[in-house]
Amino acid sequence: MQMKKVLAVLMSLCMTAGVVSYGAPIITQSITAEAADASCCSLNYDTGRLTLSGQVDASAVKAYANNKNVKSVVAEEGTVFPENCSKLFLNFRYCTYMDLSKADTSKVTNMSDMFNACCEMKELNISGFNTSNVTNMHGMFYYCKVLPVLDLSSFDTSNVTDMSNFFFLCRSLTTIDISGFDTSKVTNMSCMFQECYKLRAIDLSGFDTSKVTNMSNMFMGCSGLSALNVSRFDTSKVTEMQYMFYGCSGLTTIDLSRFNTNNVTNMSYMFWECPGLTELDVSRFDTSKVINMCSMFNGCSNLTTLDLSNFDTRKVTNMSSMFAGCPSLTAIDLSGFDTSNVTNMSNMFSGCTGFTKLDLSGFDTSSVTNISSMFTCCSNLISLDLSGFDTSNVINMEGMFNYCISLYRLDVSNFNTSNVTNMDNMFYGCSGLTSLDVSRIDTKGAIKTGNMFKGCSNLTTLDVSGFDVSDVIFMDGMFEDCSGLTELDVSGFKTNNLTRSNNMFAGCSGLRSLDLSGFNTSKNLTMYNMFSGCSSLMSLDLSNFETGNITDMKEVFKGCTNLTTLDISNFDTSKVTNMSAMFGDCNNLKTLKIGENFKIIKEEAKLPNGEGWVNENAPSTVISGSDEFAVIENNGSNTYKRFTTVEEEYVPTYPRNIMVEYSKEYHQVRFTWDKVEGADRYGIAVYLAGKWRVQTQTLTNTTYTSPKNLTPGKSYRVAIAARVNGRWDTKNAIKHSGVVTIK
Repeated sequence: MQMKKVLAVLMSLCMTAGVVSYGAPIITQSITAEAADASCCSLNYDTGRLTLSGQVDASAVKAYANNKNVKSVVAEEGTVFPENCSKLFLNFRYCTYMDLSKADTSKVTNMSDMFNACCEMKELNISGFNTSNVTNMHGMFYYCKVLPVLDLSSFDTSNVTDMSNFFFLCRSLTTIDISGFDTSKVTNMSCMFQECYKLRAIDLSGFDTSKVTNMSNMFMGCSGLSALNVSRFDTSKVTEMQYMFYGCSGLTTIDLSRFNTNNVTNMSYMFWECPGLTELDVSRFDTSKVINMCSMFNGCSNLTTLDLSNFDTRKVTNMSSMFAGCPSLTAIDLSGFDTSNVTNMSNMFSGCTGFTKLDLSGFDTSSVTNISSMFTCCSNLISLDLSGFDTSNVINMEGMFNYCISLYRLDVSNFNTSNVTNMDNMFYGCSGLTSLDVSRIDTKGAIKTGNMFKGCSNLTTLDVSGFDVSDVIFMDGMFEDCSGLTELDVSGFKTNNLTRSNNMFAGCSGLRSLDLSGFNTSKNLTMYNMFSGCSSLMSLDLSNFETGNITDMKEVFKGCTNLTTLDISNFDTSKVTNMSAMFGDCNNLKTLKIGENFKIIKEEAKLPNGEGWVNENAPSTVISGSDEFAVIENNGSNTYKRFTTVEEEYVPTYPRNIMVEYSKEYHQVRFTWDKVEGADRYGIAVYLAGKWRVQTQTLTNTTYTSPKNLTPGKSYRVAIAARVNGRWDTKNAIKHSGVVTIK
């Protein structure tokens, strides 16, 4: 038989080469090319069929891996598979059909990865397989992603010890009948059904798991399962349960009441993204040996209760994201938690929007190094007592209270931050805070403070005068949208290593002055939007700023509507590629100082032109063109001024230099302000329930005392207006309003 095949191929080759003698008989029938690469297998290139026969040589079969010509594999009667079939058909990725039902597998002991990555196989017949001697089935059907059905009813698994990755990535299987599986010797079931996301049901009632030590990732990604009966599982020897039910988003209930977890060391991601679960009873879990609980309940978005009162956490080192994304939890008792060995608490309660309070008074945080985003997006948390927190070893506090918008009180005065390097986003979005004492925060080791106080819009005071920022490289958005601040002392800031300052003071609409004389910007790379929206600033001296490395100055001063004087005489714009709207809406800017390295102000910078700009050395000659926005070609160091036909001195029509005195005894406040020229009356308005409400408009003196016994701790936004020449200037009064908190 084999000799005939060889002769046929030789004859075909001879005819193709034209070496048949003249006059020889003409062969009219077609000859099919068939390659016999070894005695055990031959490939028909016309049909794409690889035929197996006789004693199979594993290396000969493996030679066809990744061969585009192999479309099917068939084992003839009498085919005998070798003892080691590991990876026998690995990467037969173009094969769509296999019939191995006639193969003799009685001597096979290893079938690990046998069909791994047969990713186009739609039909597999192994009904005749004798698996009685097989001990290893690891990854046997790994990534058979389009296989819709699999008949394993003939499988004898009584000697199998490893079933890990067995059906991993069998994404088209909807059902698997493994009810006859004998798993009494199996020790490893990790990743067994991972990513079988079309699987609708699976019967595991007959599984004997008494010897299994690893169940990690076992059902990971089985999102199609709505029910899973593991109530008979014997887990007494299991040490690994991480990712076990990860992504089982369709599960609505799961009975774990009989789980024996006394040997488990890893429960990380165990129930990650199981949003279908409304309840989960883990009250009997023995966690005395568990080291890792990272993301254990992360994403269980519909869990309303969780009883962890019996949890023994003495050995746990990682609790990061443990309850992250559990917005339906409204309360949780963690009073029994021993956290003395925990080093990572990052994102622990991230997104727990159901909590209004959280008792962590028993937490021992002396070993914690990472506390980043611990309470991020706990948007309904009203108060938080962290007075017992030991943060002496913490390195990362990034986003710790990010978007805790309902927090109205937060005491971090006991925090030891001497080792913290990252404070990015630490109080970002804490818009409910009216006061925050950070005077004892040690920033000497910090390198990141970006967005640290961003969005703390109701803070009226913030003492950062003691901050050591000499090593900080990122300050972008540090005070962005702190619109309630009227003053901010950063005069002591030495920014020797600053590389990013974009948006640093953007939206600080209440700030009236800024002393940046200590700033060193020689290493700064980006400063776009740095002062955007600082609508109360009237002058700004940046004469010490070095900008030789800056490429983007977009909207740096945009919205500084009350800025009249700006000194940027040391600005070097030689590398700037984006200056769009740099001076946008600076309609009151009257004096602008620029130096020799600021060559041109283009139209894109949107410097309001008005009647034009003049060099103070030639005050009668407009040099900025006649368009809406100024174009100034600069040569040397110059001071430019807005040209006016008739020089008029600006007389403000609203109260300035407003001073506030507080009376703790009578719970009231007293306002005094400078007299407004030409004013005959003054009025007081308070912003309540979304509207400005007038308290009085009959004042003739520059003082006002509120009623007594106002509510201590309550904050009010107050505006003081003046009537000049019979007209009330309410626009400027509201623009310069401030927040007071009753003491």
